Amino acid sequence: MMMWSKSIGAYFRSKITVLGLIIMSLGVLFYSVEYTYSTSLRTTFFHKSSPKRKFYTNRLLLKGDHLELFGSLSDGNGTIITSDFAISVGDIQTFVSILKNISNHATEQIADKSGYINRNEDEKYFIENRNVPEVSCRKIFDGNSVELKKAEEIAKKTPKSTLTESDYIKLTEDCEKFRKERGYIMSPLTYMEENFPIAFSLLLFKDVGQAERLLRAVYRPQNIYCLHVDKKSKDVVKKAVQGIASCFDNIFLTPKSFNVQWGTMTVLEPELLCMKELWEKSKKWKYFINLTGQEFPLKTNYELVQILQAYDGANDLEGTIKRANKDRWQNAGPPPHNITTTKGSVHVTVNRDFVDYVINNPIAQDFLNWTRKVDFPDETFFTSLNHNPQLGIRGSYKGEPETDPVSKPFLTRFKNWGMGMFNWPCHGKRVRLICVFGVGDLPLLYSRPELFANKFYWNYQHFALDCMEELMYNKTRDEFLGELTFDPTFYRNLKFVKNKIS
Repeated sequence: MMMWSKSIGAYFRSKITVLGLIIMSLGVLFYSVEYTYSTSLRTTFFHKSSPKRKFYTNRLLLKGDHLELFGSLSDGNGTIITSDFAISVGDIQTFVSILKNISNHATEQIADKSGYINRNEDEKYFIENRNVPEVSCRKIFDGNSVELKKAEEIAKKTPKSTLTESDYIKLTEDCEKFRKERGYIMSPLTYMEENFPIAFSLLLFKDVGQAERLLRAVYRPQNIYCLHVDKKSKDVVKKAVQGIASCFDNIFLTPKSFNVQWGTMTVLEPELLCMKELWEKSKKWKYFINLTGQEFPLKTNYELVQILQAYDGANDLEGTIKRANKDRWQNAGPPPHNITTTKGSVHVTVNRDFVDYVINNPIAQDFLNWTRKVDFPDETFFTSLNHNPQLGIRGSYKGEPETDPVSKPFLTRFKNWGMGMFNWPCHGKRVRLICVFGVGDLPLLYSRPELFANKFYWNYQHFALDCMEELMYNKTRDEFLGELTFDPTFYRNLKFVKNKIS
């Protein structure tokens, strides 16, 4: 620890003398140590919303295993926009990397002072107009009834065409052409995103075209992606997915495929396998999010990073005991290690230590074996681990394990079940109670705070998915060009964030 502190301290003194004193506090990692200096560290590195805006750091807080930087944000004229702006840095190595970026501003290693990796080159990606030509998605998101009706009528008359599995097999023979034509962002875009990689699993059975659109929407080269193709999928589906994965260094298929059957352990097993593979293949990612092929993001990658930084290690899982189907557990006997069982979604947003616990801890393995005897084990395993704080899993919830739309929302996924406190209407169609989103649902989706939405069908009211694609592209472009900002304060103040195991 002392050698580590001295080496970083030497670096600070050589690069930014003002920050040298911070290193005096690094030997006390289990306490909160605050450092304030009258002269601000000035850098435009942290805030990418505009190349003209500047972030002034005047207070740094070493809190457990991460750093928090506080300061003010100003516009290009020096006018303070907000005096209470916070940035969370997940680990010391990331902070050192940030300092290196700051110190190299005078060199060509950073293209400009806005926090972008390669602004001039990346700008070329956003030159292309990707707006849906047949309808105005902007009007649809605003709830314009005329445009909504127009979109529904066009979709009925002109069914959506998409690339076939055979098309993907052919296209991925030339990977460079495939990546370019399909519009993959091959840059982290910002240092904030580069220094906060995310791990994803993606489970699919069919409709490679729809799953590939989801993959493209969440793809960044610093992230890592595990794909599982159902064992009962057609060979052409498997070959198409293999072709897509072969075009990227950070996308891979699971070494084993499961025949996924609803309500059985086979729903959980692909997730566990992906967790294990992601853990072994990369030590850099901070959070894990699991996806299925019929979902789509409600947030850009830049927004996801800021939200996960605001989570500060907290896990985002659904949970309930009061509303649980307790008969699912009756035939299994008492759970091991005095674990209180809860019910929740298989969809999770969890930190790296949670994944470590799931795949490596003996208690987790004992509990996993117990869940093999219950019905719907995927709705028991993850949520129970997260809502038993006595297990000491970092980021797990210390309060009452009752998900509530107001006091303890579940933000990993938005699903419209048409029941509960918020009984939203479904403007698409319901399949086994859940709403398959139509264009009439887009105004609601636009305002949702969740990370992803489930579910979409590419061949049903296809403008719903088309417009979501346009939205994510336009938001990413506007963030990059400095025309759109994002405030993560709502997420930082969530109950499960403030009441977590650190």
